[in-house]
Amino acid sequence: MRQASFVTKLGSTAELRPGAPDVILASEPTLGATLRTKGRFYFLCEVARQHGTSSGSDIAREVADLARQEYYYDLSAGIEVSLRKALRQANRRAAQRLRDQRGRLTLHCACAVVVNNELYAARIGEAHVFLVRRARLFLPGDEPGELADFVHRTTTREAPSLGSVADVLPDVWRQSVEPGDTLILAAGALTEGLGAETLKNAAVTLHPRAAAEHVHNRAVADGVVGSVAALFVEISSSTAAAARVMPEPEMTREPTEVVIADTIRTRVDSLWRKRPRLGEAIGAAAAPATKAVGKTVAVGFELMPRRAPPLPRHVDNARDRSRRQRRAASLLAVGLLAVAGVIGAVAYRDYQGNRVVGDYQLALLSIDSDMSAAQHSLDRSPPDTEAARTRIEHANATLAVAARSPAADQARVAALREQIGVLDDRASGVVVDLAKTTGPDGQAVAPGAKPTALIGNVNGLYAADPGSGRLWRIFGDPSIARPVLVKGAAGVGAPHQVASQGEVLYAVDDADHVWRAEGNNVADVTPSDPVWKSVDAFAVFLSNLYVLDTTSGQVWKHESPDGAHFDRPPQGYLAELLPAGAGRSLAVDSDLWIVTTQGEVVRERRLTTSFSATRVDFQPKWKGQPIKPTAVQAIDAQRAIYFLDAGARLVVQMTRDGNEIARFALPPNLPEPSAFYVSEGSRTIFTIHGSKVVATELRA
Repeated sequence: MRQASFVTKLGSTAELRPGAPDVILASEPTLGATLRTKGRFYFLCEVARQHGTSSGSDIAREVADLARQEYYYDLSAGIEVSLRKALRQANRRAAQRLRDQRGRLTLHCACAVVVNNELYAARIGEAHVFLVRRARLFLPGDEPGELADFVHRTTTREAPSLGSVADVLPDVWRQSVEPGDTLILAAGALTEGLGAETLKNAAVTLHPRAAAEHVHNRAVADGVVGSVAALFVEISSSTAAAARVMPEPEMTREPTEVVIADTIRTRVDSLWRKRPRLGEAIGAAAAPATKAVGKTVAVGFELMPRRAPPLPRHVDNARDRSRRQRRAASLLAVGLLAVAGVIGAVAYRDYQGNRVVGDYQLALLSIDSDMSAAQHSLDRSPPDTEAARTRIEHANATLAVAARSPAADQARVAALREQIGVLDDRASGVVVDLAKTTGPDGQAVAPGAKPTALIGNVNGLYAADPGSGRLWRIFGDPSIARPVLVKGAAGVGAPHQVASQGEVLYAVDDADHVWRAEGNNVADVTPSDPVWKSVDAFAVFLSNLYVLDTTSGQVWKHESPDGAHFDRPPQGYLAELLPAGAGRSLAVDSDLWIVTTQGEVVRERRLTTSFSATRVDFQPKWKGQPIKPTAVQAIDAQRAIYFLDAGARLVVQMTRDGNEIARFALPPNLPEPSAFYVSEGSRTIFTIHGSKVVATELRA
């Protein structure tokens, strides 16, 4: 089987800090034979410590060049042997050069080779080699082909730094690569200062060059001490690769029926060539019979009765002849006029029919052209959603006209309408349509889905859907939806509110029961003595349950003795009650945030000497037209708070002191959003429009 062909995109911090002593070396051979046998060579040499000397850059460059030269020099050995030999030579050279430095200079190195669809990696010292696959960060494992999570690493290298031991035998890790993988070579100081999670997020969300620049800027901003060298290598499949060996054409035999037909045709041709002699013989044999038949026919004609002689006719005059001519001309004119009318009617009907069919076919061609243009606009990087939206709207208008045509094929119209809907959802950023979620039998699981609440954590998005009676988990790429809670299972009602604390989920159903879901365990944690009259919104913060009861205008707080249940007596958390029916949305961080039905933002804070919260003056400073918030999100781990204006289809980012930062418009062609969640980690705004979950980019 032919091996897959890959192309790489590189990004490094070498160009961002020209005066840095670190060396980043990327060698990609131009000869196809060398590329197939030895592959691409990447080397990072980190100058970790340099006191009283400026020769670190020269030594690092000499070590890197020697490692590359030794690797490509030996053509007879395998990749693993060549790489280990090159690193041993580089370590010996570093040991020789560092002996004169007397401990003033310390080097670390990381090396990787990509050959066809395999990756070989090794390191000496504190430098790291990472592999990012499907948004997860891996380290070289203990065995070939083993992937180890960075957070579970247990192995170290034999030498603390490059050249510290005169002779070292480095471990070489081998792993197959896939399209979409990203290889990261990073200095130990950079990994220690920023954390491996920052490197992974940069590799997943950015182009390699942009990722390198982002990591460099973060290191400078955070004051990372030491080397900040990093190399990002993105691996993708090559679409222009061709097969190197074409199969030989197969020998085909003619079918049996062809052979039989050729034999019959040959025999008929041989008989046809003898046709002159056959014709003469047949004519001589048939001559007597022909003569007898001719005489018989002549006798028959003689026996037939003869016609009576014609009587003399009256001689016509000129007037009679003229009258007959005029009558014949009139009848001929009437006949010609009738025939012309029939032909005209038939021609006009055919013209109208052909015109209708032609207009319908032209409309279909226009729709296909608009769909192709919209698809092309969405496939761009970045996608041109405005141009795609224009094409989709034109295609919808053309399809509405074409559907009313007498020549319309309703099955084709329905298929085109569905294809346009898919493009429309893609242009609008629709992640998943819960009403179209299907089960193993291919049938819709929740045709009446209409979520009302949305939250997210590290495991994905969670949507409370009272319409279908489910609590959905939305995850993966492409996104899929699976139910976490189902109405009727284990006594659960229809969930209409959802909150989270870490990886633990809390949901409130239509019976005002509070359910706790952690992993596969679901438990009813409703307080034993609830005093609320309605649960219009709720939140869980520091293992405490906060319930917004708009009927009484109070927020009830339930403390948890064990972090899982809420059995302690509730207490009214607001010193000043809200008007009845005024509360709409609730969020809790260090303060209490409430959005009322009138679009007012109420901020409550509990002082250290009080058991209840009092109102804090909060005046939003809008940059543009004031909005009317319908929902609020305030998470203590996020740097900003967010407000949703469903009527204006806007999400506003704001500081906690009331200064507006930015506004983000939601798709105008979808229904009003019923809930939202903002993920600052993925830079995405998730909103619910009817049964659809939509993702909008949170631009800086």
